[in-house]
Amino acid sequence: MTTISRPQVSISIVPAKTTISNKPQRLLFVGQKLAAGTATAGALIKNIQNDNSWDTLFGSKSMLAGMLRAARKENGVTFFDAIALDDAGAAVKATATITFAGTPTAAGTINVSVVSEKDYTFKIAITTADTATTIADKLVTAVTASTNIPVAASNVAGVVTLTAENGGTEANSFTSKIDGSVAGVTVTTTLFSGGATDPVTTNVFNVIGNIREQSTVSPFAYGVTYLKDFLDPRFNVTNNVLDGVAVVTATDNLTNLETIGNAHNSQSLVIIGDALVSTDLQKGSSFVEADYIKSSMFAAIRALRLTEDADISRYVIGSGGALDAFGGAALSSLPYFNTPLPNMVVTDSSLGFTDSQISQLNDSGVTVFGNNVADNAVILGEVVTTYKTDNAGNPDVSFKYLNYVDTSSNAREFMFNNAKSDFAQSRLTNGDLIPFRNINNVESISAKFVGYYTTLSGQEYVLTQAGEAALAFYKTNLSVTVDLATGKAKVLQSVPIVTQLRNIVSTFQLEFDI
Repeated sequence: MTTISRPQVSISIVPAKTTISNKPQRLLFVGQKLAAGTATAGALIKNIQNDNSWDTLFGSKSMLAGMLRAARKENGVTFFDAIALDDAGAAVKATATITFAGTPTAAGTINVSVVSEKDYTFKIAITTADTATTIADKLVTAVTASTNIPVAASNVAGVVTLTAENGGTEANSFTSKIDGSVAGVTVTTTLFSGGATDPVTTNVFNVIGNIREQSTVSPFAYGVTYLKDFLDPRFNVTNNVLDGVAVVTATDNLTNLETIGNAHNSQSLVIIGDALVSTDLQKGSSFVEADYIKSSMFAAIRALRLTEDADISRYVIGSGGALDAFGGAALSSLPYFNTPLPNMVVTDSSLGFTDSQISQLNDSGVTVFGNNVADNAVILGEVVTTYKTDNAGNPDVSFKYLNYVDTSSNAREFMFNNAKSDFAQSRLTNGDLIPFRNINNVESISAKFVGYYTTLSGQEYVLTQAGEAALAFYKTNLSVTVDLATGKAKVLQSVPIVTQLRNIVSTFQLEFDI
């Protein structure tokens, strides 16, 4: 059959021009598993779902299962990855004791918190028929029945020995707390101690390759050098965006925490500090929670805040910011301070650090959280990195606050992604542009970057400063040069970012006549 079809018509469909969003958040956990866990030590386990699979993979009472369980309570949507480590061959497990003595002269209840006041507080009902041994047996029974607690318990003549499930030094920071009293019964506790020999972390990140993990959580016991060695070189790399931040928590006294913070100078490291306490009824940290759980909670909240369209209304306070109830890159510039930690239990108001001590810790690069003014919730303070000086040793606030790191990182990633898209297959010229051809010159490249800046200053991102003056400053300080021989376009920018309202200073002058 002969068919005539004239004129010939061809209409090609090409993709719409869209703005490229930043990549989804990934959160990496590094910690110890138990022998019963099915995961291969040292392997990267990707995309761990919110399905309790961590119990099978790492052992329900393991450090790593606890980290993931706590993080998923805060964040059910972000990608979670993990690297499990076996206990070191010569590892020693930390222990503590809770000793009951005396004979009850009245019935009553004593609350015993072990490791976590939120998750592992046991109400021990005592009768006048009990002895120190039977009271201790009740605690052992309660601890043993808890399927996830990272310690085991045994009793000898009223002395309960708590033994960490994982070996190593991290459990030396575990906490025990006694609340309440019963006539005739005395309770004494000791600090967790004796844990020794942590896993070797050399080359632990080799399995990561070019995967970007925006947050990494690790026990402080492993040290932070291996984290900085992994993350600092990723802060600025060629032809990629790989930067991320590590979060660790240390429990110690003020002086030692300052020393820990001052020992480091990295925009890639956040150290959370908790106060070491040793009272008659509480031994360990001021907030009764494992340090690695504190890190996991914060990192999960950070990742959720930076996850596009995630519901973060429970973590955002204040009025007038309805759009701030949803996550995304724009949350980079919203302060972390006053963010609630809903799964933390408040501490006694007599414990912890004073305002001046918190300032000292922040100056040394240590982040602190605490009770709110009503003592009915736990909230974050200012979140700082350990960055304090530039490479020449000059004081520098460029990356002092995690918000500054997040803001600059997300703005950089947006420009990177969209430049990759806009200039994916382009000619370069010093002459005029040719209509309907992929070709760019200094003026068109400049215009693209001005467009990026303008988008970043708008309602969707709020990362760069908006307004005519700010845009004029950006344009004035934007320099684009091209080299046709090498095909290189060099773009130099000075980018005024949005920061945070941290202090309000005002005068209050009295007037009597108006």
